[in-house]
Amino acid sequence: MAEQTNPGTQDPIATWLGGLLAVSFLLLFWNINQLPRTPLDQREFLRLLHDSLGLLVVVLAALRLIWFVKGPRPAPPPGLPENSFAFSRAILATLVASFAVTGLIGWFYAWGEYHREIVLFGIDVPAALPDGEGLRTSMGYLHSALSFYYLMLFAAWFVVGVYQHFRYRTGLLRLLPGSLV
Repeated sequence: MAEQTNPGTQDPIATWLGGLLAVSFLLLFWNINQLPRTPLDQREFLRLLHDSLGLLVVVLAALRLIWFVKGPRPAPPPGLPENSFAFSRAILATLVASFAVTGLIGWFYAWGEYHREIVLFGIDVPAALPDGEGLRTSMGYLHSALSFYYLMLFAAWFVVGVYQHFRYRTGLLRLLPGSLV
């Protein structure tokens, strides 16, 4: 891809995908924090929301990863070395990839749960795999572990961004979803 955006900015499609992904993930994160605090007999709506938002995050993350590869390449902000910019972008791409992988593994986990109906945006989705304790346990642990992994990646990306701000004066607003990179 020879196309490149102006220094410190990204194209509108990347901006929209990043913004939608951030909002969807924040809603999903709120949902994740509510599930354990809710009595078991009152979790049905939260599970529906979790599965539906999880699917939305997976789709947006996959589209964002495709756009990382196919879209115009952003140029670093003025004063930020190319290697430092590439490092923060690599962390961000890995974070987005972990969203997609965590969501896909969540499907296997949901299919492994005993007689659980999966409903996405009000549509019943038939199980593609049989119920099973092995599938449920292994995918459940992996789904949870990847959640901690993407939180660590987010923290690393944030620390690198703050460092770049103080070291190279790149601005903290570029850490928020938007047109700045």
